[in-house]
Parts: sequence; structure tokens; C-alpha cells
Amino acid sequence: MKKYFLDTSVIIPYIRGNKNTIEFIDNLEGELSSSYICLAELYEGIFRYKNKEDAEKNLLFFFHGLDEITGLNWDVSRNFGFIRTELRQKGLIIEDLDILIAASCQVHQAVLITGNPKHFERIKNLQVLPL
Repeated sequence: MKKYFLDTSVIIPYIRGNKNTIEFIDNLEGELSSSYICLAELYEGIFRYKNKEDAEKNLLFFFHGLDEITGLNWDVSRNFGFIRTELRQKGLIIEDLDILIAASCQVHQAVLITGNPKHFERIKNLQVLPL
């Protein structure tokens, strides 16, 4: 079964009720996953809201509906180091959190669904499905 990894840039419009994003994600056939890295990025946004409790409730509801939430482990950490070194040598460095997301996708053999596909194009052997 195909596995999809939802990037922060996809989760935000989904939670906000964007019809196109909801339709796109809900019509995928396969497992849906994300990571604690994306959750951490999303919590930054929550702390900017006036009504933090409702925002957090919606966020947790979304994450509880996923098939898998990945974390850091030996393989993801090792892959992060490899990707970051390769990007640095080419002068194409991107944000560390995005490299961790890409490393996680590769280790878990998941297709990254993102609203920022050009950003991730720098990473070899990463399957990306733009939103």
C-alpha cells in the first residue's frame, strides 16, 4: 500500500477547511502519515492564535486521524546527515526541519505531499507530490 507523508504546508490549509486541499487528501488511496517535526512546526502557529485551545484541539484531532506519526530514529538521523552534507557541498542547503522531513520520507518510503515542491527538489531520490 502506498504511503503518503503530509508536510506542514498541506496540513495547515486542510485544518483551515480549504476545500481543494481536503478533497485532494481525502481522495488519496493509501496510508497517511506525518511527523512530530511537522507537529512541532504547527505548534509554533498555535501559540500565535488568540484561541489556542480550539486550534490545538483541531490539530490533535487531525493528527489522531493519521495512520502513522513518525519520529526521529537512528535511520532518519543518519539520512539527515547524509542529505545535509550533500546539499551543503553543492551550496543548496535548505532548512534543517525540511531536511529532517525529507529524510523521514525516504526512510519510511513515503511520498511527500507539499505545497512547496520546488524547495524539496534539491533532494535526490525524494518522491514529491505537489498540492
